[in-house]
Amino acid sequence: MKKILYNHGEYYCSINSKIDFIEKITSHGFKLIESGNDQTNELKIELQSGKWTILWPNREGEIFNSSKVIEAIEKHQIPAGLSISYPATASCRTLIFTEENGEGFAFISPPDKEGRVTEFCISAKDYKNISLTIRGKNTKWYTLPFEKIEELEGKVKKLQRSVPWEGLNTTETNSSWQVQVGLIGPDGKTEVPENKGFNVLTNISEMMLKELGENNILHIFAYSLGHDIGYPDYTPSSQLGGASRLKKAIETIHLNRQKAVFYMNGRIADKKNVEKNRWNNSVLKDNKNSPYIETYHSRIFYVMNPSSKEWQEILLLEAMKLKALGADGIQLDQLGGRAAPVPAGEIWGKGYIDLINKIHKAGLSVWIQGLSDIYPADWFELTYREINILKDGTIRGGTPLGKPDKRVFQISVQNQVLLIPLSKLKTKLEYKKTHNNKIIIDLDLAGGELFLYNPLYMTQLEKLMHKAVLNR
Repeated sequence: MKKILYNHGEYYCSINSKIDFIEKITSHGFKLIESGNDQTNELKIELQSGKWTILWPNREGEIFNSSKVIEAIEKHQIPAGLSISYPATASCRTLIFTEENGEGFAFISPPDKEGRVTEFCISAKDYKNISLTIRGKNTKWYTLPFEKIEELEGKVKKLQRSVPWEGLNTTETNSSWQVQVGLIGPDGKTEVPENKGFNVLTNISEMMLKELGENNILHIFAYSLGHDIGYPDYTPSSQLGGASRLKKAIETIHLNRQKAVFYMNGRIADKKNVEKNRWNNSVLKDNKNSPYIETYHSRIFYVMNPSSKEWQEILLLEAMKLKALGADGIQLDQLGGRAAPVPAGEIWGKGYIDLINKIHKAGLSVWIQGLSDIYPADWFELTYREINILKDGTIRGGTPLGKPDKRVFQISVQNQVLLIPLSKLKTKLEYKKTHNNKIIIDLDLAGGELFLYNPLYMTQLEKLMHKAVLNR
């Protein structure tokens, strides 16, 4: 079945499906309802003209010109096309197409409450003829025309109020700044003086209160084996004084009216830990029953199954151990920033949604990397990672087709809290001016490396704070 979505001068767009869909006119535009069984289907959007501007939900949002698609595919040697997967790498199931004058339309679907994977794959025959294939379970799609993209925000608000929209709740936070400190590095070594250990957090929080004010976030990396080792073991480092000294340090952080937040990885686990503890039933496996394995810095990790109740309980238990020491929140890394290794149509996000809800009920805040309209985190980190594309064309990082653009997320999930690195703040101020998103500024070192404690850390941090306050 074929339908024309847009036909204006040289700008033309149609949609094709092997399965019939029902069209209904609405006050917002029109609705397409896929008919048939609950099976994985393909919708193919075909665009003509090399002048289309396309905004798609690549992790944090990416904007590009349609003529650039063929160049990117040839450059990265991916003839089958470049793809992203919702709800892992994608912000939301929202696609925006505009002419040079700003007129155009959005093609949007509400979040799936089960967190099923929808794949978007973009390809091109030449610089004028582009196709965007959407693979997933049967669902409803809405077409919203607009004359200017600013008009679209109001249309999406009305749509969300009038149809079932199982999205996340927006949250409030009074934090304006985040300071991160790695007390023990990836090599398991530390430069923290032995007589101080976790007590250095006291000095950091005192400086935060003096320079930045109250209610800011101190993000701490301080586990026994070092950073990025031993997941999901988040035992405080004995080199730094262990759990008892960390607990006292957090008490002082709170006296200095700051918040303590800790790192956890929600997606992968150290291979040795899994096998030692016999968690093999919680490992994600492919259709040949082989486990998914990923390697980082020569360390082998299993990809864990988010729908596994055992894995959810393991992570929740680790979060509760940190809360018992006084933690206010945790980062759940790799939930929204890695491609789901399961086919389109499969459930991927539901387990993470349940886990975050359980952590919230326990009184902890949660934040994740990337952007999402389905994971109910309290704030979302914009990471701006380098381009990273798998052999099959899955985009795991970067914007290979264009440049970052947050509007696809901000239009669809309004008033959400965003965590922006200080090194990227200047180029992102326009989003603060034009949208209601609350911004937390992360005092990162330019380059993205972990800000490790060393003899110069306090001096470096003070300079960063002064720069941040002056340039804000």
